[in-house]
Amino acid sequence: MLTRILSSIIAFPLIAFIVHIGGDALKVLLIAVSIKGMSELYKALNSKYSPENLLSYGAVLAYYFFLDTITADKLIMIIGLYIMLNLVCLVAFHTKITPLNLTNNIFGFFYVGLLLSGIYLVRSHEHGQYFVWLIFISAWACDTFAYFTGKFFGKRKLSPVLSPKKTVEGAIGGTLGAVLTSALFAYAIVQFTSFGYEMNLVLICAIVGGIGAIFAQIGDLGASAIKRYTKIKDYGKIIPGHGGVMDRFDSVLCTAPMVYIVLQILL
Repeated sequence: MLTRILSSIIAFPLIAFIVHIGGDALKVLLIAVSIKGMSELYKALNSKYSPENLLSYGAVLAYYFFLDTITADKLIMIIGLYIMLNLVCLVAFHTKITPLNLTNNIFGFFYVGLLLSGIYLVRSHEHGQYFVWLIFISAWACDTFAYFTGKFFGKRKLSPVLSPKKTVEGAIGGTLGAVLTSALFAYAIVQFTSFGYEMNLVLICAIVGGIGAIFAQIGDLGASAIKRYTKIKDYGKIIPGHGGVMDRFDSVLCTAPMVYIVLQILL
């Protein structure tokens, strides 16, 4: 527990500072986190590192390079070229890799590299310096409230095979807790900053927090399903007391794109 707390004290302020300033610093951070998370996933799925994984790391770099000026044409170009190069890799290394390795490789790029970029997209919003925190609030507030709600009121198992300790009551409490925390966050913004947004910021943030919390739990259970399938306890050990990047950011992978999508709809 002490190791977990100390690593949080050291890592969180640094990550928070980079998220706050955004720009190229955030891009570099997300590229590093994406590549590390993808490598953990590939090792879990394939039990080893494969040559085609290098294509996914390169695709992440290319994707972030074009992210500020991304268009449908550029995105199709990157994804199309990426998939074709995977097929080339399968032909060239057919004695070492299988179509399943290729499927895992492509899945890792979309699941980790693409979804995580939602953080940068939200931060790049006109008021992204505020909205970006909803990604983490909806994920981690949900996790905290779900734990305590489940501990004191949990009776019905949510998914006993994937996560025996999670309960339906905990899931509901986590979602409501994220809604409340997001609304309080919006209220604080209105009170203590010159945000000046004409729309009902508290309502918007509450909606975003609730939807984000739902998908945070889906992300958590999805990562657990992969760990159950691959028979591993943790994806890695890079974060003392927390495990790997995938162990810490499994829920954020799903909240990041959903927060971006919901904000695009509401604003």
